[in-house]
Amino acid sequence: MRKEQGITVILLMLGISSISLGMALKNVFEYSPIVGWLLGTLILIVNSIYTGQNIKKKSNT
Repeated sequence: MRKEQGITVILLMLGISSISLGMALKNVFEYSPIVGWLLGTLILIVNSIYTGQNIKKKSNT
């Protein structure tokens, strides 16, 4: 697995796990689902931008 693919997989796993953790802690902290969803969405958006830049860079070379 190349470095770019590894970073993409790690970002995907972080995004999904932050959403899951936020939902799991909803009885502990009142706003944890909101924080989990916002953080997960932000990580997934960053992952999409990173992957798009890698695809564009790969097609240019």
